[in-house]
Amino acid sequence: MHGIKYLETDTTFTVATMRVNRWLFRSVMALIITGMLNVTVCESRETVTPLRVRVMTFNILAGGNHAPTIGFPNNKFGGSRKDDIARVILTTKADVVGIQEDDRSDGLLKELGKGWHRAGSVYAKYPLTPVDGGVRVHLPLKQSMVVVNAHWWPTGGYGPELVQARIKLNNINEFDLNEFEREILKATAGIANGARGYLSLVRAINPLIAAGETVIVTGDFNEPSHEDWNSATSGMDRWVKNTSGRPLRFKIAWAGSVAIAKAGLKDAYRTVHPDPSKKPGNTWTPPYPDGLTGRQPYADQVLDRIDRVHFAGPNIRVVDAVVVGESAKTSETVHEGPWVSDHRAVVAEFEFIEKADSRE
Repeated sequence: MHGIKYLETDTTFTVATMRVNRWLFRSVMALIITGMLNVTVCESRETVTPLRVRVMTFNILAGGNHAPTIGFPNNKFGGSRKDDIARVILTTKADVVGIQEDDRSDGLLKELGKGWHRAGSVYAKYPLTPVDGGVRVHLPLKQSMVVVNAHWWPTGGYGPELVQARIKLNNINEFDLNEFEREILKATAGIANGARGYLSLVRAINPLIAAGETVIVTGDFNEPSHEDWNSATSGMDRWVKNTSGRPLRFKIAWAGSVAIAKAGLKDAYRTVHPDPSKKPGNTWTPPYPDGLTGRQPYADQVLDRIDRVHFAGPNIRVVDAVVVGESAKTSETVHEGPWVSDHRAVVAEFEFIEKADSRE
């Protein structure tokens, strides 16, 4: 009897223990599975890298062809500049390029190599489709953007040179610089008109922005930015060797850059480098020797940032922007070897973000 009672007691204990063990096992397994799911979710969130795209604007001068009067003869570049221009593009790891003064042949495309595409003067590592107002770039992850490539023409004269001419004539009322600004803007008002005017660009981008497109504008604007000419008392003297005694430095709200800012576009370089006195970002023009029949003496040049990348869109932000050129004194990215154009290039890196992300 005692043995039976012991056996019964032992059996009861064993069943209870098994029930507890099952409960513990299920609980532990549930915790493990939940933890694994959490780890998987966290890992998946961490491994999703936002899409980044590097966009370049580059005036390559005369289609990359023979330009001896400007200082770019073919024999200086082994018979052609196009392979050197392609090397600039490839070494900066640009994904999309808006070219100004393109000859629209496939010469540059050939030099860029396999996997590159061209539509008009827009080149990219991704497929391209012409659309109203620009060129659609078909990006990974079902993303796309529309690139509008511009090359404005300064009808009435190039603004900085008109300012310089007034300094040379000592024809500036220092007591009313607002009036001087109005006079310069009136003289340069022609840059608004025609197929190569800023109004044509604004008309092209307005419906794209209204439709919620990601819009990138590349260009040689042949006019400074109002974000650079924002002070008459600080910043650089833009005249290379100014002997007048009056620095070429004024506050002028240049009409073209004001118009595209009002349309909703931001300046990529000035977004990353907001202080023009610390980062002028000049793209016009690299130094050259005197005696060229197609150019004035370099000492008389007015330096400026006329090559720019602008952007708009609900799910894009700029994360970096650099000038590409011949020297660390003027450029964040330095090209090895002879520089290939009378303009420096600009590369802006963009990141596609969630629409709910309101970061700049």
